[in-house]
Amino acid sequence: MTSAVLHGAAAVLFDYGLTLVHFERPVEAIEEAQRAIATCIADAGHRSPPADLLRSAVHDRVEAEVVAHEASGALEEIDVAALEEAAFGDLGLELDAQLRDRCSALSQEAWWRGVRLYPDALDVLRALRRGGLRIGVCSNAAYRPASMHGQLRQLGLTELIDAAVFSAEVGWRKPSPRLFAAALDAVGVPAERTVFVGDRILEDVDGAAAVGMRTVLVARDGATRSRRPSSADAVIRSLSELPALLLRDTRL
Repeated sequence: MTSAVLHGAAAVLFDYGLTLVHFERPVEAIEEAQRAIATCIADAGHRSPPADLLRSAVHDRVEAEVVAHEASGALEEIDVAALEEAAFGDLGLELDAQLRDRCSALSQEAWWRGVRLYPDALDVLRALRRGGLRIGVCSNAAYRPASMHGQLRQLGLTELIDAAVFSAEVGWRKPSPRLFAAALDAVGVPAERTVFVGDRILEDVDGAAAVGMRTVLVARDGATRSRRPSSADAVIRSLSELPALLLRDTRL
């Protein structure tokens, strides 16, 4: 399709992981977080397991359950807080909700040190804002919403977007129309005037198209994680190609 198909959009919704950012596992930060969690548990009057046991029995266990849930293709989002409560319980720790939330925050915020913006992301977002487009994030993320929004602030994204909606807040994962509807409502633009940008065909391209959005597939290095062709309105290899598709003035 030609760029003219995408001109006239009033908003752009972005997937988050592997679209705006990528991740490197922050091993040292995760270990530091487990030591901090052990201290929090002990300070609350509980006998805390050692940090390495907390990592394997809670952090790694919950991560594996989230990955398995994602791989299953289930649309209803998994409840990470319930997973963490069960994991602590199996260690004999009956922690109150406030303490569990503090432990969850420490664990998830350790991952901030492993998040990397793609080099062109900020310049592209700035160009789209200068072009008058509203910008939102709509992403599958099962983890604590407050930590996800904190991650956006840490990266300097909050000042460049109008809204962000994660699956943990809605209870449904892409390609569920419920998550897309929540994001469209948050950004305040109807589907027919919104373009969705993401790296997955099923979740991002097909899901967004089904609710009436036009779509752009980000296929870095020309690769996609699907065996079937994309029906996206446009395919790009980097975000830097996006302003030319959406704006008449494409200066970064």
